[in-house]
Amino acid sequence: MYENLTESQQKQFFDDGYIILKDFFSNEELQKIETAFVRMYAIQALKILEYRKKLDKGTNFLEYSTVDDLIKILELLEEKDKEALYHVQRIFSQSHFIKEFYLNQKLINIASQLLDCPKEIVLFDDLGLLINRPSTKRLLYKWHTEVSFYPKRQNFLNAYFPVFFDKNLENGSLIMAKKSHKLIDIPFIEYQGYDVDSIGKKNYFVQYEVPSSIAEKFERVTAVTKRGDVVLFERNLLHMSTPNITNQYSFASVCRIWEPTQDLTLSGEFRVKPYNNDFGRPGIDKIPKH
Repeated sequence: MYENLTESQQKQFFDDGYIILKDFFSNEELQKIETAFVRMYAIQALKILEYRKKLDKGTNFLEYSTVDDLIKILELLEEKDKEALYHVQRIFSQSHFIKEFYLNQKLINIASQLLDCPKEIVLFDDLGLLINRPSTKRLLYKWHTEVSFYPKRQNFLNAYFPVFFDKNLENGSLIMAKKSHKLIDIPFIEYQGYDVDSIGKKNYFVQYEVPSSIAEKFERVTAVTKRGDVVLFERNLLHMSTPNITNQYSFASVCRIWEPTQDLTLSGEFRVKPYNNDFGRPGIDKIPKH
């Protein structure tokens, strides 16, 4: 199953800008990457002396493997050590357990089809874990495209899939603007924060927000996905995250899958950018012409 996409599946991806593949990853595969995520966070927390006493499994990070372990660690670091949380994400790409998960022959085959390139040059980067904490806006993105974050990479797609729990309408999901990938030269506003109250706050995400008036022209699709499903979407597709209105965390893993032959750069840094340091705020839009 899913050794290659059918012609109709490929057509759906290019027509709509995305495809959801059901039951793509096995439970065994997911357990392996989930355990790797937990242990990377456990290592970070155990380095900080004041947290060692609060983690009841001791200093052997191999004892940490469950989502409950992860949530306890996230809550410990949330108040005073948010920056330590972010730095864990930077080492995911160095974990052979996590890289091995993504070096999945099915995923490589499909990426080769969609990127129209040989399998030998399919590359993976920016592996991450999206954490959707209950009632927290700090970890959310407004409408955006991945092109804004990776402007020098000309041929890539995005993978998104739930880990630990299913994703539903309430616990924070991916919202996509169907067919919006066909837009050209999409404008965006650059700022750090989520809303006016959080402008400039260090531990909020940088936003390259596309005005909602543009996104509203397209059908909105919520990626209601079960653990094991994967969403593949086009580099230019408008998408956003939604708040988690439940009392339980939810999680999704993401990565960029790319090939370098079309890139207008010689840089080895996937996130290489020609711009930054704009001055923006949420809620900017063009004034309609009358």
